Amino acid sequence: MHTTTLQIHNHNIHTSPQTPQPNVMKTPIRLSSLSRIQPLFKPPLTSTLQSRPFFGLFRRKNLEDSKGVPISVAELLEKQPELPSSTSQATKLRRGDLSSSSIFQKQDDPSLQDHEEDEILPQTPSPLLQKTGKNRIAILKQSGLYPTSPSFMAKYKIRQIKRRGRLTPTLKKLQSEKEHLCQSHNFKTSLKKLGPLARQIAGKPLEHALIQMRYSPKKAAKDVLKHLVQAKNEAILTKNFDPEQTYISQAWVGRGTPDKEAQTRARSRINILVKQFTSISVILKENKTLERLAKEKEDKRLRQKVWVPLANRPIYGQHQYYQW
Repeated sequence: MHTTTLQIHNHNIHTSPQTPQPNVMKTPIRLSSLSRIQPLFKPPLTSTLQSRPFFGLFRRKNLEDSKGVPISVAELLEKQPELPSSTSQATKLRRGDLSSSSIFQKQDDPSLQDHEEDEILPQTPSPLLQKTGKNRIAILKQSGLYPTSPSFMAKYKIRQIKRRGRLTPTLKKLQSEKEHLCQSHNFKTSLKKLGPLARQIAGKPLEHALIQMRYSPKKAAKDVLKHLVQAKNEAILTKNFDPEQTYISQAWVGRGTPDKEAQTRARSRINILVKQFTSISVILKENKTLERLAKEKEDKRLRQKVWVPLANRPIYGQHQYYQW
């Protein structure tokens, strides 16, 4: 039985049988300690670029031509990808194309429509498509989903019925009175400056409010004037308002998103300036609404009882002396 020992001579590792060599120093070492210092056998250098297998799923690729010459990186980049052997694809693959099984494939690609028509079996269209064809409006009318069809309007009216068809007092007022809300864009001003202008025009007729803003010395009055003119035009165009019979029911302001600006100061200091932005909103109504509100206020005053110093009622609990 032969045993194998390792000997170190001139930093080289040799294997020898049991018979020792003359004039050679023997230094037996362990395999475990030697493997930590340097490998026992160095793998030979090959001219092929190999990929590390991942769980044995990928095989090693030999990047050499038929003559055994290694292929350079430039030749690899210029090399075209190999086409699949299956003949199911109608067109050849190009760099950057999507695969046939991709869900992001374009539906309008003419090269794929012919191929899809061959695979899809012919189906008989539904009776609705046979009558109307592919016209969208005809399909909606035939199915009763077009807005002007009687069935659609009937369903729409049924959905609007609440409280068994009884209208609330607010809905009754809206049926006979007009109202228009108009909100402006953000003005470069603050709430403190725009608030007094909103209180100035609230409750006034529209023509009077325009005159007030036209001759106001305030800087923000010009923006408010433009907004009132826009609200007037929108009310006339959309809801057929009469400008002479229109007044401003409500006017309020709202804080917008502020803007910040840097201001350089002495000694490399910077101050942050906050630029305020504010919007204004108005509600336009007709004088008919104003007359109704005045009448309701008068009726409420008349329903109240007349105040008298001594009420005409019997007096109880009268005694000659105090009760405490």
